[in-house]
Amino acid sequence: MFKKPKSKEIMRVGKGLVAFEGGKRVGRGIVSVVPAKYQNQSQLIKGGLAVGAVALAAAYKGSHQDIVVPALVGLAAEQAGDLADAKAAEIINKKANPTAVDKFIYGAAGLGCPHDQAPPEVVIYETQNEDNPCAARLGNPTIQAIEWNKVYEKDSLEVGYAGA
Repeated sequence: MFKKPKSKEIMRVGKGLVAFEGGKRVGRGIVSVVPAKYQNQSQLIKGGLAVGAVALAAAYKGSHQDIVVPALVGLAAEQAGDLADAKAAEIINKKANPTAVDKFIYGAAGLGCPHDQAPPEVVIYETQNEDNPCAARLGNPTIQAIEWNKVYEKDSLEVGYAGA
């Protein structure tokens, strides 16, 4: 079943992981440059990208297959995930007082609100606002200085500065 991996196998899987993540980000980039007049068809565009990327991944037989195929699968996975999240938002009705199982389902379906679930050591960054607390980006205290050294304190919306 499992065996002790060799460094060559670890490197191969690591390259695939990097290619997969790169493909996801390329997919995001493609969607972000779609002209505004086609934004109302974004779900169709994402679906087309996902299907096209899967077909290309299945058909690719050239060199660097260990990088190209995971990159195309990553592109498809990002778009398919966005489509699944959008469909979940249409289907799932969020409860006022969700249980742990509800929160798990919301999070898995892309509907979770990290602001409600943030542990005390988590810092909420400046993308949060009073109108949309779920727009918060989260990070732990050791990396709180990453976004321009500007953070919000957890219990207030006053700007503070991390680091020196």
